[in-house]
Amino acid sequence: MLNAEAGTHPVPSDPRQWRAALRAAGLCWRRFPYLAERYGDRGLRFTRSDSAWLATLTSFDPPVLAEQVAWLRGVLATRGVPSVVLQTHLEILCDELGAALPADRAAHGKLREAAADLLAARRTHVADAPLAALAEEFDTTAEACWRRRLPHTPCLLAASVADDIDGSPGAMANLARWLTDPHRFPAGWRAAVTTALARACAHAGVTVPTLWP
Repeated sequence: MLNAEAGTHPVPSDPRQWRAALRAAGLCWRRFPYLAERYGDRGLRFTRSDSAWLATLTSFDPPVLAEQVAWLRGVLATRGVPSVVLQTHLEILCDELGAALPADRAAHGKLREAAADLLAARRTHVADAPLAALAEEFDTTAEACWRRRLPHTPCLLAASVADDIDGSPGAMANLARWLTDPHRFPAGWRAAVTTALARACAHAGVTVPTLWP
């Protein structure tokens, strides 16, 4: 059992898959320091158990795998983990499984297809060009120390908007409230986050959620 709090769920029986899943979890965790900042060691345990479960999905047909990934997307998004994190995790897991079991690369490729679907969903609501523009603006207004500490914040915000629209109501508010907590962040950072969220919402054609009373 990797994580008692995650309950009973399938994990790979092949130790090569198991180790690859744990490597992928660690790499994704390091890619998004936001996860450690917000969720700490408990979050890492869930990332590891999720990774092990995701590795088992390669045995399913693509439609079933897509359904399972969509379910996990909803669970994570409503808890403040935008789908770009899951997308990245799937991409890394595909690479790690492919390196560990090269003969099964075709099966592992289904994970990359699921990741591409998540990317396409975000692009439907916030395309790459608007995201690049709001990220550039964010980089000129947010404090450098916090940008280094929490990289990829604009991508997280844009993905949360897409998640909210696609069936996870409250996803963007959950993320943005944490990123604008006045007890945690300075005023300049909070203003930059609020502006970036407003830009993403405008491009998606949705109303900015109320973050604080």
